[in-house]
Amino acid sequence: MSPRYRFGRHLLDTATRELRRDGEPVVLQARVYECLLCLIAHRDRAVSRDELVRAAFRRADVSDAQLGQVMVRTRRAVGDDGQSQHTVRTVPRYGFRWMMQVDVEQGTPTPAPVPVPVPVPVPVPASMEPPPRPPPPDPPRPGDSGRPGRLRQRSAVGSFALLLLAVFAATAWWATRQRPHAGPLDAVVAGSGATVPVQDALLVLPTRVEDGDDVAWVRLGLMDYLGDRLRRSGLVVLSSESALAADAREGGDGPAQFRAMLGRGWRVESAVARNGAAWRVRLTAGDGGGMTHAAAGEAGDLLEAARLAVDRLAPRLGGTALADAEATDLAERLQRARAAMLANELEAARGILLAAPELQRAQPRLQYQLARVDFRAGEHARGLARLERLLEEDAVPDPVFRAQVFNARGAMLLRLERLDEAEAAYDTAIALAAEYPAELGQALSGRAVVYAMDERFDAALADFGRARVTLQRTGDALAVARVDANMGILEADRGRPAQALAFLDEAEQAFSAMGAVNELATVLAARTDAELGLLRVEQALAASGRGLALRDRVADPAQARALLQARAGALRVAGRLDEAADILASRGPPGPGLTLQLEAARHEVALALDRERPDEALALADAALAAVPVGVHPEARAWLLLRREQAALRLDRPVRMAAEADLGAFVPDRLRRALGVQQAGRPAAEVDAAFADALSLAEREGVPSDIADVVLAYADWLLKQERQAEAAALAGRVAIWAPAVPSLAELQVRVAAAIAG
Repeated sequence: MSPRYRFGRHLLDTATRELRRDGEPVVLQARVYECLLCLIAHRDRAVSRDELVRAAFRRADVSDAQLGQVMVRTRRAVGDDGQSQHTVRTVPRYGFRWMMQVDVEQGTPTPAPVPVPVPVPVPVPASMEPPPRPPPPDPPRPGDSGRPGRLRQRSAVGSFALLLLAVFAATAWWATRQRPHAGPLDAVVAGSGATVPVQDALLVLPTRVEDGDDVAWVRLGLMDYLGDRLRRSGLVVLSSESALAADAREGGDGPAQFRAMLGRGWRVESAVARNGAAWRVRLTAGDGGGMTHAAAGEAGDLLEAARLAVDRLAPRLGGTALADAEATDLAERLQRARAAMLANELEAARGILLAAPELQRAQPRLQYQLARVDFRAGEHARGLARLERLLEEDAVPDPVFRAQVFNARGAMLLRLERLDEAEAAYDTAIALAAEYPAELGQALSGRAVVYAMDERFDAALADFGRARVTLQRTGDALAVARVDANMGILEADRGRPAQALAFLDEAEQAFSAMGAVNELATVLAARTDAELGLLRVEQALAASGRGLALRDRVADPAQARALLQARAGALRVAGRLDEAADILASRGPPGPGLTLQLEAARHEVALALDRERPDEALALADAALAAVPVGVHPEARAWLLLRREQAALRLDRPVRMAAEADLGAFVPDRLRRALGVQQAGRPAAEVDAAFADALSLAEREGVPSDIADVVLAYADWLLKQERQAEAAALAGRVAIWAPAVPSLAELQVRVAAAIAG
């Protein structure tokens, strides 16, 4: 007998392969039917991703995006979505599970279906389990806000992955035997009144060296080596990026700023000189209060002399001299490459590493350093392949180095938008780095970004909070500022630009003070977006201008594109359309990643509409919507669909309501519904109700650009209906922003003319 499954308002008949809702048939694609049947038939347990792929596609070579599209349609068929999950629940890093009560009825006899093999799930250690996915708010908060009528286009989601660039780039590559930190002091967590354990921090400045091309790398390379070895001795050492910032500000207020950052810490200076055929390295550490310690080392090899000196200094500062001695040829090559990276000379760093003899090139540390160069250059797939080979060959046995590799792997996967794999990589890093604050803080930050991009905001905030407290223990203000910046981007992504600016303002000041160019570039792009959300156009132009000035100083093409895109968005909202078009034309293709493709398309479509080119806007929107599967970044897709409909209406072309009737709870969904009702020629009362619904949601969310977006469309319809008084009332609700936003100023003029005429 072929069973029939009854649940809620639905009946799934396996004899007719038909789903009915309240007796009416629901159109299903074949893959959606197979997916639905597999979930219901195995409702007593979670169904793995691989099992669903075999059931729906009958093959194994299926991408996550393809399965995700089928799952979106499956949930939609039964009145569910990825936010509520009342019928189909996501099981993180495994698959999905059916949740509703099902009553089984017997139907007509049919041949038994071929069973789908059930794989044995791989158990995950409890220590690696992420926090449970929290229930979504009701109604769900729209997190996006692209705008018609020259209002803003949001790009905060992409900014999370960009900020991870800086987190990965600052990771110490050498610390393969780092000790857990000990001997804490008490320090207050900013804004909370709570205390966390913090150590005195050491700031190791660039090395003073005699002139000579053969040792030009020593200024930065030896600084990095000394800092890393002191860190491995158990001391807290600020990053080399912080040291470079302090050195650059020696003539201004830099020493005072870094003294405040160091607290009771130490400032370590080094000098290198030739002594006949040998090298002599002298180290001096001062605490700012008159206490100093000095040590020196001399040897025929430069790094050996440095090792002797730093191992003599470490015990005097509370550390422990290390017993190991690295292979000096490999160590020098790695330090040369690290020096080139600190100077932002990525191709020089790559050349140094690739010129190594064959045996050196096979070393895990050199391959890891090459992966870091790949990441900084935006070549994430190639860098990921290097890391995968290291892990497959089991060439990374040390737990701290292994945690660093998994952190790097997570960052690569994030940039490739493979979120489930990135989350698993960070879970592993967290388990490995439990006693090592620097690596643990980075892993927690990375996993928080995964959660944020997956719109699991409560879990993201929890991990960011843990990361901030953990990184404060290391004394590295730059790392803490990165967390603050990420929290600001998270608030922007949740549609809270005012709250975001509080974080982003602090982060911008910190990154500017410390000379952290990559981080500063990302924050300025996010800040531009937040300012536009509040319709503070002059502030957005200023922030995007500061960001544009950094374009030539960032190595990652994705960051450079983000700066250009932010600038174009600010210019567009300001009405400077030709300048915005020139900027977007110079930006180049969006790069890999479906989210980046959506964001780039939204900017281009909005600009085409503003420039009165609806045919171009329609073609761009349709191409992007066809290339990016349903279910990828639904808020961004909702805004792009709205732009597409606006272009179609201007051209008197059909809208896509029938093709994508799943109008959700975001502002663009509500506004698109209103436009559809208007185009269908429904009674005025229905059109009013639809626009009022969109405006009500926008005002509840309280983002000015959302409100203005709805008002522009609603007032335009009212004017066409010759309802001037109602249009004037609407225009008055956004009049406060009209002086800064040309489209709102134009609305005031049209309303005044309609009333006067």
